[in-house]
Amino acid sequence: MPEAFARLDFGINHILAYGQSLATGWEGTPVLSREPRHDTLMLGRSVRAGGPEWSPAWEPLGGPVLRQLVATAQLPDGTLLDAAALAALPAGAVVLGETVLEEALGYLRGRMLAADPAARGRLLLASACGVGGRGLEQLARGASPELFARLRGCAAVARAVAHAWGKTYGIPAVLLLQGEHNSWGIDGAASDRASYGALLARLHRDIGAELAAGIADQAAPPALVTYQTGGAYASDDMAVPQAQLDVALDTPGVFMAAPVYPLPDRPTGHLRADGYRWLGAQFGKVLASLFVDREPWRPLYPLRAVRDTGHVLVSFHVPVPPLAFGCPFFGTRREAVPDQGFTVTDAAGTVPIEAVGLVGADRLSLRLARPPAGPTRLRYADRAHRGRGGLHDSDARLAEVGFAGADLDPAEADLFGTAYPLANWCVGFDLAVSV
Repeated sequence: MPEAFARLDFGINHILAYGQSLATGWEGTPVLSREPRHDTLMLGRSVRAGGPEWSPAWEPLGGPVLRQLVATAQLPDGTLLDAAALAALPAGAVVLGETVLEEALGYLRGRMLAADPAARGRLLLASACGVGGRGLEQLARGASPELFARLRGCAAVARAVAHAWGKTYGIPAVLLLQGEHNSWGIDGAASDRASYGALLARLHRDIGAELAAGIADQAAPPALVTYQTGGAYASDDMAVPQAQLDVALDTPGVFMAAPVYPLPDRPTGHLRADGYRWLGAQFGKVLASLFVDREPWRPLYPLRAVRDTGHVLVSFHVPVPPLAFGCPFFGTRREAVPDQGFTVTDAAGTVPIEAVGLVGADRLSLRLARPPAGPTRLRYADRAHRGRGGLHDSDARLAEVGFAGADLDPAEADLFGTAYPLANWCVGFDLAVSV
């Protein structure tokens, strides 16, 4: 049986980011990763293309040259911005800055070299191919205009450069950051669980068919590593976040790295620079688990929920027990979430929660104000809680970089200069409660 995904076995290992605006770092300023880490690379003078983001063509900024990977600032039309140009922009101008790629590859590269010094001959290359404000249908193969062609074009240029260097070329992973457009059904995008799940599974198949079989020097498809939509774009029914989790749990080669809700964000739903870099470290941790440790990965998610007269008991898959409670970011500062982000509903509507408590290493109990009547469901990190929750595991790992704090509330000053914590926050979900 062929492997579910490729490995870091190539002279040039290309990791692509695809999706909508969070894939390309919209509003990710001030840029933080200005200095190269290890020997990671980008294609041209930025991880993003040199032309308009909305074009099906992906051409490297400044030509097909491999350079050290750093974060840059650009306009959506591809214009590269220096400090003076940034300062001269009018208020409200949209700038694309820090992405998840800089720290994802930095973390992964550090782990690679620590585990095997011979890995120095297997280089990492990053490129961002996403397009802001697009539903998954618009990013699919065959759509018009075919924005999926950005993946093909970027990979084809990178392969040519790798071969010119005398190196093999492969795409071990694609990072997918998408779901906001669909979660709210913007521009008619599919927002139901079944339709979105089918689109996501199809995208995974098409990426394998086009990039692995068609361009790269590999037989197995890239791993598809996703985040989970939430925060400002949470929905009442949790359909798209739940579909993202469904596909990650059910499809070999698809993995959910983390939910987006704990991170510092903007009112637009875009992340702040610290948010992008922190999420990048989470992606890097999962990539290292898959490619360096060769260990399977699943996020913190519920296994089952059972009710009795006045309680709901929930069991979880916990990557690093025990469970714990914390405060995610709401914008620029951390806040506690009412009921830790849980909602219970029954035939009569919402069932008030009196208390949420941990029961052992992998379970929690919800004490209800009244017994549920009829079919009962449990939601977490739904729109009623502004897309957030307070549950995470006890993973004590830290990123190699940390909070810059330039765009965070001064009340969070105790974090400034400290490394990003890499605990695994529970993904959002919608789950039937058993009797």
